[in-house]
Amino acid sequence: MILQKTERLNSNRIDSLQNYYNLDDKVKKMLNEYLSVESDYRYALREMSAKLENLDDYCQSNFDHNPIHHIESRIKTLDSILEKMERRGLEMTYENLRKYIYDIAGIRVICNYINDIYQIINLLKRQKNLKIYLEKDYLVNPKDSGYRSFHVVFYIELYRDDEIINVPVEIQFRTIAMDMWATLEHELRYKSKNHLSEEDKMTLRKTSDDVYNIDLKMQRVYIHMKCGDDDND
Repeated sequence: MILQKTERLNSNRIDSLQNYYNLDDKVKKMLNEYLSVESDYRYALREMSAKLENLDDYCQSNFDHNPIHHIESRIKTLDSILEKMERRGLEMTYENLRKYIYDIAGIRVICNYINDIYQIINLLKRQKNLKIYLEKDYLVNPKDSGYRSFHVVFYIELYRDDEIINVPVEIQFRTIAMDMWATLEHELRYKSKNHLSEEDKMTLRKTSDDVYNIDLKMQRVYIHMKCGDDDND
């Protein structure tokens, strides 16, 4: 599995943002307060990543199958935090940051098959120190763009010094095929200088449906193969 590292933030990054945002003292205060607990999100990211890797090992030992193809993780950049709070019309306070920006610690889990996604999620729900805050199933009910994924936000219980803290971690689950589609769609939609035409948007949505049907077919082949193996045992 691949665990993507993210750069550690520091106060110099806040100073550099002054070139792009007219940061007043209130915003600077919020960001400095966030940096004082940024390590909590990194701690949560490591703990959640470890849980996922352990569950993958568990599935290999008990079901002779590794459901997770690879894992990526990141800590949201200060630029992205500011942009999201601004887009949502949130007052730039540390309290709002902690309460409403729940995807600061983010993990993307790429699974082999659709059933693998639900299996891992169900196993995570059994973990005693995890509590679900939010879940959105875009697998069978994709967004209008065709985007498919399963988003779930867990609060993970961690021990820091003599206190227990709960830190949110957002996990996005996709299959390999869905990840390919989402990566290219993002490139076309957000990184191109030209806007997508309505025809292009319809093509992307149809392609998403095609990819989903391929996922279903590959899953059926895998299940048939496994059943055949069991019959031969």
